[in-house]
Amino acid sequence: MSNNQLVEYDLPELAIHLQPHGAVMIDRKSMYYFRLSGRGAQLAFLLSKNKDLSKTARIWEIVKKEELTANQLREELSAHPFTEAWMQGLLDQPIQFSGSLHSYLPISCTLQLTNACNLGCSFCYASSGKPYPEELICSQWIDVMQKLAAQGVADVTLTGGEAKLIKGFKEIVMAASSLFTNVNVFSNGLNWRQEEVELLSHLGNVSVQISIDGTSDTHDALRGRKGAFQESMATIQRLSEANVPVIVAMTINEMNADQVAEVVDHCAKANASIFRAGKTLSVGRATRNFKALETSFEELVQSQLQQARHKWGHQLNIIDWENEENSFTTDFCTPGYLAWYIRADGYVTPCQLEDISLGHILTDSFSEIGSPARLLKLKCEAKNCKCIGKVELSEPDLPFENDMRAGITHG
Repeated sequence: MSNNQLVEYDLPELAIHLQPHGAVMIDRKSMYYFRLSGRGAQLAFLLSKNKDLSKTARIWEIVKKEELTANQLREELSAHPFTEAWMQGLLDQPIQFSGSLHSYLPISCTLQLTNACNLGCSFCYASSGKPYPEELICSQWIDVMQKLAAQGVADVTLTGGEAKLIKGFKEIVMAASSLFTNVNVFSNGLNWRQEEVELLSHLGNVSVQISIDGTSDTHDALRGRKGAFQESMATIQRLSEANVPVIVAMTINEMNADQVAEVVDHCAKANASIFRAGKTLSVGRATRNFKALETSFEELVQSQLQQARHKWGHQLNIIDWENEENSFTTDFCTPGYLAWYIRADGYVTPCQLEDISLGHILTDSFSEIGSPARLLKLKCEAKNCKCIGKVELSEPDLPFENDMRAGITHG
C-alpha cells in the first residue's frame, strides 16, 4: 500500500491490527502501514494513552524491570512514522484496536459488486460482461460491509465489471461511506448521472478510479465502444469539478505504450488527482490477446512518465512506474493476509487475479476464511496471484505475549 496520500492528512487515524504472527500499525486514512514488534505495539499503546515519553518509559521500567529513559524511548521509536505526532500531543484519541490472534482478518477489501459490464475490453482480467449466475444483491452487500467494518476494515474498493450496474448502487456507496474511512469506486466512466456525481461530492470520503487506456481511437478500440474516450474524460472533468478525487489508471500494452504522455496531458487538463500506469496482465481475456511487454516498451513508458512529471507534477500526482510495480512484492505482501477480494458471487480470494477461494462470505465465518491453514494451502496452490506465494512470516512476536501466547495458532 502506498503512502502517496499521507501528506494530505494533518492527523493520522491510527490502529494496531493484530494477527497470529504479530501486529501491524496502520494509518486508516492513508492506509500506510508497517509491522511492529510485540514490544513496539505495547509501547505504542502506552504512549497513545498518556502522550508522555517520560511516563511511558517509567511505566515500562516498573513492569518490565528494564532500564529505559525518555531519550532511549525517543530513539527507539524514531523509526516509526507517527512518533512525532505522539510526542507533539497531536493525537486526540487512543490507538484503535482490531484483528485477531487466531485468523488473518483484512484491513482492506475489494468488493466486486457485479461481473456485469457495459464494455467488452480486450484485456479484462475478469472477462467481465455477463453477471455471475448467483450474485449478491444490494441488501447482502450492505450486510457484508457492516460485518467488515465491525472487524476493523478501514478501506474498501467497489468494483465490477462496472460497479455502477448493480441495482442499488447509490445505497451501497452511501453505506460504504458511512462505515469505512476510505471508499474508492472503480469505473469505466460511462453513464454517470449528475445525481451520482453530486452524491459522491456530498459524501466526502469517496474517490473514483477511471480507466483511460490511450488516446481517443486507441482507447475506443481497446474498450470496444466508439465515443468511450470522450465520455469518460468528460466524467473525469465533472467529478473533479465536484471536488471528488479522481485517479486515472492506464493499462499498458504494445498498442498504447507510446501514448502515455498524451494521456497524462488529457488527465491533467481534466483536473484528475492521480495518474498511474500498470501492465496488462496475462489473465482473463488478456491471456489470448496480449503478451508481456518487452524492455524497450517499459523504457518508453518510464521516459514518458518522467517527462510528464516534469510538466505536470505540480498539479498531478504521477505514480512512478518502477515503484508501482515493486510495491506488489514487498517483504510483507498483503493479499489474503491483510486484504480480501470478494467476488460478486460471494467467494473470497486473496486478490482479483486469483480464482481459488478461501471461502464464501455468506456461509463461512471470518475466522474460517482467514484461517492460517487455508492461507497456507492457497499460498501453495495459487495459480495467478504471484504475491501470496512470496509471503514469509517470522515467528510470532505479539504484544503482551506472556499473557496471550497460550492457545495461539499460527501459519
